[in-house]
Amino acid sequence: MKTSTTTILIFLTCFTMYGQVRVNPNGKFFNYHGTKIYFEDTGTGEPLLLLHNFFNTADCWKPYVEHYSSQFRTIAVDMMGHGRSDIYHEEDSTFRHGEYAKMIFALLDYLKLEKINGIGASSGGSTLLYLNVMQPDRFKSVITVGGHLYYSKQCRDWIAEMGTDQLREWAHYQGPEKENYLAKMFWEMRNYSEGEPAFTPDMLNTIKAKWLVVNGDNDAPVPIQHALEMYQNIPNSRLWIVPNGGHLPHLVPEIQPEFLRVSLDFLNGNWDRKD
Repeated sequence: MKTSTTTILIFLTCFTMYGQVRVNPNGKFFNYHGTKIYFEDTGTGEPLLLLHNFFNTADCWKPYVEHYSSQFRTIAVDMMGHGRSDIYHEEDSTFRHGEYAKMIFALLDYLKLEKINGIGASSGGSTLLYLNVMQPDRFKSVITVGGHLYYSKQCRDWIAEMGTDQLREWAHYQGPEKENYLAKMFWEMRNYSEGEPAFTPDMLNTIKAKWLVVNGDNDAPVPIQHALEMYQNIPNSRLWIVPNGGHLPHLVPEIQPEFLRVSLDFLNGNWDRKD
C-alpha cells in the first residue's frame, strides 16, 4: 500500500503544481491525420525528445527543460488525448504505443530531425522502445524511466486496485471529456496480457542507441524484472536502480537534482564505455 500511495502523491503533485493546462509561449501544434498534437520546442543543439507518462503532460518536464535546453533542443510532447493534444480515435479505448510512435516519427520528420536523443517515462519509455525498434538508426542516446516491456500481472492487478475513481482523479485537471476518456483507456489496460507492447529479447537486441534504464526499486506497477530484461538485452545499455524511487523517480522532488545530474552525464557521453 505504501508504494501505491507514493505513486498517487507523485501524480497529484505534478498536476497541482502546474494547474490548468494551457498553451505556453513556446507551444506549437502538429497535425497528424486531422489530430492536433501539441509540443514545445525550446533551446538549440542536438534534439532531445521528452515523452511523459500516461495522465501527464509536457509540463511535467519544466524542472528539467530549463537545464536541458541550455545544451539541447528539447522537444516535449503532449501525448494524444492528453493536455493540449486532441483525442485520437475517440471511439477506440485501446491505447497503442506503436501508433503513438508513428505520430512521433511524423513530428520528427516534420521538424526535419534525423539523429535524436530521448527521455521517456512509463508509457513514454515504452514508446521510445517502439521508436528504436522501428528505426534503430534514428536515435543516439535514450533514457527510459519505469518503462515496461509488456503488461505484467502485477501491472494489471495494480490498475484494478486503483479503480476507475482514482483514474478519473488523476485525469480530472484535463477537463471532463478527457477525464472520462483517459480513465476508460487506462482501465482497459488491465485486460492486456500480451500484444501491445510485447518486446522480446530479439527485438531489444536490434536497438543501436546508447541506453540508460532507470527504475525505482519499489515500482508498484512495473516489476523490476522489466528493467533487468532491458539491461540484459539492449546491447549498449546501462542500469540505474533508484532507491525508494517509486514508478516515476524523476518526478520525486528529492530525486530530481540527482536525476538531472545523471541524465546529463549520460547524454553528454560521460558514461560511454572505453572498450
